[in-house]
Amino acid sequence: MAQIPAKFSTCFWDAKFDELDIRNNSDFIIIRLYTKGGFPGIFWVEKTYSSDDIIHAAKNRRDLDPIVANYLKEKYAIRKEDMNYYRLNNGMTWR
Repeated sequence: MAQIPAKFSTCFWDAKFDELDIRNNSDFIIIRLYTKGGFPGIFWVEKTYSSDDIIHAAKNRRDLDPIVANYLKEKYAIRKEDMNYYRLNNGMTWR
């Protein structure tokens, strides 16, 4: 099974990097690399995970930043109503 490249270890400062499992922690890894991994992180995510995996993470995680949330919404044609980022974050106006 693939491992997260060591060059991304600083993106996971608050987790035990060596214990992250790319299947069991996929939502966390996908969103963290989209928000903190720059273009190399995004390219690795899109090479490693399926579109369905990325869509699942985009719908279920709330810890996106606004630019990443909008990018994923547009790229994968996800409705805002289906994304926890928009539905559950206080003060986020999107209607």
